[in-house]
Amino acid sequence: MGFFDNLLGAFLKLTDPTPRYTGSRCLVEKYAVGGCDLCQQACPHEAVDLSHFTVQIDDTRCTGCGLCTQVCPGVALEFPLGPLQEALDKGRGQLKCSKAEGHGQEVLCLGRLTPGLLAEAASRHGPLTLARGDCEHCKIGGPTVPEALEQVIEEARRYYPELEVRLTTEALPGAIVGRRELFEQLLGGTRRMAAEVLPEPPEQLGLDEDHDLPAELRLRKMATARSQGEVRWPAIQVLEGCTLCPVCANVCPTGAVKRVREGEEYVLELEVAACTGCGGCVASCPPQVIELVEAGRDRVLAEEPEELFRGEPEWS
Repeated sequence: MGFFDNLLGAFLKLTDPTPRYTGSRCLVEKYAVGGCDLCQQACPHEAVDLSHFTVQIDDTRCTGCGLCTQVCPGVALEFPLGPLQEALDKGRGQLKCSKAEGHGQEVLCLGRLTPGLLAEAASRHGPLTLARGDCEHCKIGGPTVPEALEQVIEEARRYYPELEVRLTTEALPGAIVGRRELFEQLLGGTRRMAAEVLPEPPEQLGLDEDHDLPAELRLRKMATARSQGEVRWPAIQVLEGCTLCPVCANVCPTGAVKRVREGEEYVLELEVAACTGCGGCVASCPPQVIELVEAGRDRVLAEEPEELFRGEPEWS
C-alpha cells in the first residue's frame, strides 16, 4: 500500500492548509514577558519559525497534524473546528485518524483535536472513542501524538469533568477499507477538506452571542454550560499593590482582561470565559500582583465581566 499511502498523502497536502494564524492572539506578538515557544516545541517537523517575533509556518514542512494548535495558549493557531465538530457528531462520539484501520468519521490526525472539541462532544454524546494508527512511524503527526492527546484530554476535563475517552489502536466497528473504498473516501472527502479551508459559521458552533470568543473557547463554554461537575476553568486574581497600569490588558491574547476608566478611577475587568490561563499577564505584571486561580461554572457563564481591581492610580 506504499503507493496509495503516498498518493493519499500528496492529496491531503494539496487540500489541507497550514493552521490559521491570528497574530493579535499570540503572546510573541503581544510582547508578553518570557514570550512563548510552545508551538515550536510541539511541532515534530520543525515547521515553526519564531525568529521574526511572529509565528511563521513553513508549508513545505507542515503536515497539518495540528499539534501546535493543541498547545497554543492564546488560540492564535487553529484549524476550523466546525468540520471536526461535525465529524464527532456524525460518528456519535467515535473518530479515527487517517491512518487507523476500519471505517467511520475521520480526521487527518488526532493532533487536531482540542480540549474544547472533546469536552463539547462528550457533553452531547457521552463517552468518546478515538482510534489511532501507528503513530510511531506516522509521517503526519509522529510518536508524540498519544502523549499530546492525553494532555488534551486532561485539559478538556477542566471544562467538562464528566469526560470519558477510550483511546484504541483497534479498528472502529465496520469493515476494513480496501483500495476501492480508499478512493471512494478520497473523493468523498474532498467536500470535507474544502470545508476545512473556510471559517465555520458561528451558528454551527452555537452560542452565537459569544461571537467575539475564538471558536475553541465557545466550545469550552458550551461544554461547561452542560456540565454538572466541578468545572475548573482557568482565571486570574489581582492582589493589593496593583498600580492599574495597562500591561495585563495589553498582553492578554484573548481580550479577557480589560482596563476601563470610570471617572477618576480605573477598573480591571475579567471575562472568565475568555481566559485561557496562558499566564501572560502573570509574567508581565510589573508589581507581580497577579496570580492564576480556577473558576467554577457560574463565573464562566456570568453575563457581565468580573471586577478584579478598582482604584485611582497614583500617577493619574
